Amino acid sequence: MGYSYIFGLNNHNKSAISVEMKLSVTFIQNLSFLFISFLFTNDAFSINSDVCDENPQDTITKKSSTKQPVYVTTRLVTAKPVIDGNLDDECWKTTGVWAGDYHQYIPNEGAKPSYPTEMKILYDDKFIYVAFRAFDGEPQKIQRLSGLRDEFVGDMMGVNFDSYHDHRTGFEFTISAWGQKIDLVLFNPENWDFNWNAVWKGKTGLEDSAWVAELEIPLSQLRYSKEDEQVWGLHTWRWINRYQEESDWEIQSKTGPGMLYNFGELQGIKGLKKSQRLEIMPYTLGDLKTMKKEPGNPFAHKGRAWGGNIGLDAKIGISSNFTVDLTVNPDFGQV
Repeated sequence: MGYSYIFGLNNHNKSAISVEMKLSVTFIQNLSFLFISFLFTNDAFSINSDVCDENPQDTITKKSSTKQPVYVTTRLVTAKPVIDGNLDDECWKTTGVWAGDYHQYIPNEGAKPSYPTEMKILYDDKFIYVAFRAFDGEPQKIQRLSGLRDEFVGDMMGVNFDSYHDHRTGFEFTISAWGQKIDLVLFNPENWDFNWNAVWKGKTGLEDSAWVAELEIPLSQLRYSKEDEQVWGLHTWRWINRYQEESDWEIQSKTGPGMLYNFGELQGIKGLKKSQRLEIMPYTLGDLKTMKKEPGNPFAHKGRAWGGNIGLDAKIGISSNFTVDLTVNPDFGQV
């Protein structure tokens, strides 16, 4: 539009031509400069906007997938292990692989642990089986301390599954060297909920230079996708109480948005059947009381009295997002 205006002036005043032509050339040069600058600015803006638009969680996931280990589990082909705290079952000797190479998380992040740890994971249509072997150069100093359920006490080992692999929720199963069970739901950045109580088995035992643990975790206690081949987030850890030391199979860090983003991967789970989500664990208790015989006393004339109790814990899936936790006549020694 500016050039048309200049052309109109040229028809009436020749002296104005050179002046207006110079102005028009200058105007065009300035306009070209502004146009080129706009192109570069727009290009730079588009590059920066791509970076800003990228989901931070996606970036973290990509980085995590390149630096974290992958464990490929194996379907059980031998008899299932007997959960008794002895790693003498055929499956622990022949099926699958043992993994180690743990890294310190506390107190010296990334350092070599004081003692090595090994773990193996197997599965079938109903259960995940986990075996741990925690080596210790001074086995007499392993702290096997009694405690209540969900109480962190003494030496411990555990496994956590992010079974939806969404970096949001991890289901943890931990056992102390004494054999006390701990289960919880883990959230970012490092928060947990002890109110979640699953139905599962765990036993511990001692070897010459290590303490060991066996876990049997029903698949019905977990939530996972309908994919034929599963990929889960995986975290396993060990606590040496006398050193106040935690070591993890994957590389954990106190910096970043949360622990679940640093989980490794569990691969190899294929062809799982749809979970029925029904687990029942009954219990029985018996006791014998003795006392001095008192003839004529209906409560003490025999000098002894038998007693007992029964009850059960159950977890029942009602719908995809609703589960009933049921306890009948609870054993308060485990509550």
